[in-house]
Amino acid sequence: MSYDLDDTIAAVASAAGGGARGVVRVSGPQTATLLAQCFHPSELVARELQHITKPSRIHGAMQVSATGDGSTLRVPGFLLLWPGTHSYTRQPSAEFHTLGSAPLLAAVVETLGCHGIRVASPGEFTLRAFAAGRIDLTQAEGVLGVIDAQGREHLDAALDQVAGGLSRPLHQLREDLLSLLAELEAGLDFVEEDIEFISRESLKSRLAAARAVVAATQRQLGQRDQRNEAPRIVLSGAPNAGKSSLFNALLQRFGDGIGTDSIVSPKPGATRDYVVGRISLDGLDCELVDTAGVEEGEQLGVAKAAQETSGIQRRTADVRLICIETTEWRSHAEIDAEIVVLTKSDLRGETFAATPEITAGAIPCSSLTGAGLNLLAARIRDEIGRREGALAQFGAVAATSARCQGSLRRASESLSAAAVLVDGGSDELLAAEIRHCLDAVGEIVGAICADDVLDRVFGQFCIGK
Repeated sequence: MSYDLDDTIAAVASAAGGGARGVVRVSGPQTATLLAQCFHPSELVARELQHITKPSRIHGAMQVSATGDGSTLRVPGFLLLWPGTHSYTRQPSAEFHTLGSAPLLAAVVETLGCHGIRVASPGEFTLRAFAAGRIDLTQAEGVLGVIDAQGREHLDAALDQVAGGLSRPLHQLREDLLSLLAELEAGLDFVEEDIEFISRESLKSRLAAARAVVAATQRQLGQRDQRNEAPRIVLSGAPNAGKSSLFNALLQRFGDGIGTDSIVSPKPGATRDYVVGRISLDGLDCELVDTAGVEEGEQLGVAKAAQETSGIQRRTADVRLICIETTEWRSHAEIDAEIVVLTKSDLRGETFAATPEITAGAIPCSSLTGAGLNLLAARIRDEIGRREGALAQFGAVAATSARCQGSLRRASESLSAAAVLVDGGSDELLAAEIRHCLDAVGEIVGAICADDVLDRVFGQFCIGK
């Protein structure tokens, strides 16, 4: 995809759907001049739009085409105008605020198009901010992380990345390596002179410091190398423990209508494959997975395949629920799961469910009466939040992790090779390894970036961002 940064672009920047307010964003060198052709101030403005020199808020109306017969409609609102480079894109920019009607906003964008302002590509506003040096590539991905955040923890991590929490040490690393390379190459230029621009000890210590930064960043990104998907909640337990009934009850109460009911039968082993449904817990979309009952002893054929599949689902779960029939519960039992659910609690009555010393942290539930389902949903949501909070403290969005792991590995390998060459290799080879590391770090922050990488990063954005 080619990007013409000299075009003036526009797009709807507010959320999809109706609302009290909608926003159309404009950016480009001719922003004020082109807007002056269709936006009419309702108040006395000392200067025409193209001659305003400081950020301004101007009330007025946009003249848009109402029908195909050439008639026009005045759309009331106000214009926020940034005439200079103190904007997100470092270009003259504006936002037209009006009623949040999707057809109305589309008509505004169409009218702007008739006056020479083209529709922006996905992520093009953020791309311009990147191209202007306002943000680097990891910060741009942080913007996408803010948009896609599914909870406070993800939002905090993305905001930290936008603020430079990930890229700041990498920019400092590049500066340090550039200085190191300059000193090393100065020595190469004066190799016949008895001048030492940098000592071997200094080389070792500075390369060790660089390796420490790369290793820390690898750990940081590794902790966030998670699927950008809904958390998976996996039900497990013995055959006929009530897993499938609980699955269906949760799907009925919290489901989105997408998924298949699990087979319920009084005969153990009715579920042979895993079944997936989607539920929403306090606004967080999750995948709920029912698996075949865990059976002891050697299994053959279909039964063996079912056990292997169930094992895979349990190992890849974000939250594991083990279902134990209430009548089989022993509070001293050691359970390898985040949450223990005591199914069929209606068989023991309300007194059992309300006795903490008996349940010992397990959650009694009845798929028949629905008792305990809300408490279980809250516990699952808390467990996901706790887990996500532990991951989010490392401050990098998943898209950055996926893109940067290869570059970090190359940077680490180059620094390791350089450390070996300090004692027993030529300075020309040492300088080459440092350049390879600089290239790899430059790929991460966007100092060196191919068009296909930009397409992948900014193509994930919605139009208007």
